[in-house]
Amino acid sequence: MASSSTSSYKRKTVQLIKCFCGCSDMTVEEVQRIYTLTNSVQQTLLDGAATRLLHRYLELQRSGDKSEVEQFLDIYEKCDEFLQEEQRTFTQDEIDELCDLGLPYHLEQDLARRARNGQAIEIKSGLCRVQGECRNEIEASSDFKDFRNAILAKMRRIPHK
Repeated sequence: MASSSTSSYKRKTVQLIKCFCGCSDMTVEEVQRIYTLTNSVQQTLLDGAATRLLHRYLELQRSGDKSEVEQFLDIYEKCDEFLQEEQRTFTQDEIDELCDLGLPYHLEQDLARRARNGQAIEIKSGLCRVQGECRNEIEASSDFKDFRNAILAKMRRIPHK
């Protein structure tokens, strides 16, 4: 067996950081990577780990019902799910599901019109439009800026070697 790789592994220590949810399973490198992604809301939303961390942060900041930003994040992710399912028929049920998450009325009307048309390309375009509006709302919110600052504060508490 490769004992040199085993011994180098034993010497390497991994520094973990406490997450917003209280777990301690994030490496310093992962936190730094996610912080870099938060320069762009789009990049953050395209990264599963960064999106999960944003969800955790928003849940902990919540008092009572979900915030608008949480709702927009849920809608964004549900649209992503729908966009991933190639053979799925997009119906009023999917629109209702998005409405239950807080889809604004004007976007509901746009999706309903596109769904009646029945053209897959039109429906995909509508879902992308919804995602774009959700992304813009998240980006404009103070919640996203606060999330980014909270990650920065975590990184400042990391002891430097």
